[in-house]
Amino acid sequence: MNDGSNQAAGSLIRTRLSVEKAGGAADLLRRLGGGVMDLIAHFWDRLPQTPPLLRDDLHLLIAWRQPDGAVAAAGAVDMGRAVGAMLYVPKAQRADVFAPSAEAAAVFSGYIAEWVARNHLPSGPDQLKEPDENRLTTTNTFHNRNIPINYITGEAAGIDAMLPNLLTLVNRKAPVKKTLNVMMNLPEAIKAQMCPRVRPARNGDESILNKWRKSYKQERGILFDADVDAWIESGNVFVYELDENVVAMAKFDLILPNIVEIGGVFTFPEFRKRGIGGQLVLDLVCRIRSTGKTPLLQVDVTNELALNMYRKAGWVEIGQLVRVWLAVM
Repeated sequence: MNDGSNQAAGSLIRTRLSVEKAGGAADLLRRLGGGVMDLIAHFWDRLPQTPPLLRDDLHLLIAWRQPDGAVAAAGAVDMGRAVGAMLYVPKAQRADVFAPSAEAAAVFSGYIAEWVARNHLPSGPDQLKEPDENRLTTTNTFHNRNIPINYITGEAAGIDAMLPNLLTLVNRKAPVKKTLNVMMNLPEAIKAQMCPRVRPARNGDESILNKWRKSYKQERGILFDADVDAWIESGNVFVYELDENVVAMAKFDLILPNIVEIGGVFTFPEFRKRGIGGQLVLDLVCRIRSTGKTPLLQVDVTNELALNMYRKAGWVEIGQLVRVWLAVM
């Protein structure tokens, strides 16, 4: 396979771009991803800043439709006809993918398989044994690190279409782990206002923020970073006070040029079913809109309680983002 040339898949062409052209691929994610891929697009925008010695390991591909009978020059791509994109990083064993059709999914999974075949990367049962705890180091260097791909993320339908081919590469019948999040936003027509009971976290809140971390871990299986001092200093963590007690918290998970993601929304169980979480979220929405940005949420598809709350408040689903770990690491 010639990485610099176009590969035909019927009328669908795949082209590997240089990292310096990552902006066009990021724009594609925003244009066609419906908001689901905006978070990934933000990181693709920064790919040209990658140190030069690492750029050869960044495989940035565009799938696009070439008109019948046309012949494209090597390395050329018509972004107006682009239908999907993938960033594959072999050394990191990961890929970010936007493949909105089964055809595009086949093109991208085929590229990974061809790259593996060309580079003779070991991929067999001997490389996929259970981890040997006696051989693990403090830096988490694992026993079966030579598998061709382990982590993949992107719009859910495209990833699901790729999985059968990718699982074959790592000799598995099912992924080790898979998380599926519903991406939601709040239409501009739904008004939001600040709540006088909501304030930024401040010095003195450390113990309640640590309690939040631990409670969220017990309930949702996610443990936030432990540096609560940095949280407070950032001004991006907010608490809801009731009778001088902090009873709910939330934070800005990611702040991008056009969007801000709200995350970690949590009300202590004894204060639930009072509308507190909804008031807190609307306060954050108001703060985000005041900066000219769009609020966004990710909700685990299994968290029906939260999904129902947001839907009743007017939040709408814009798509689903999936993260998949293929092999035992």
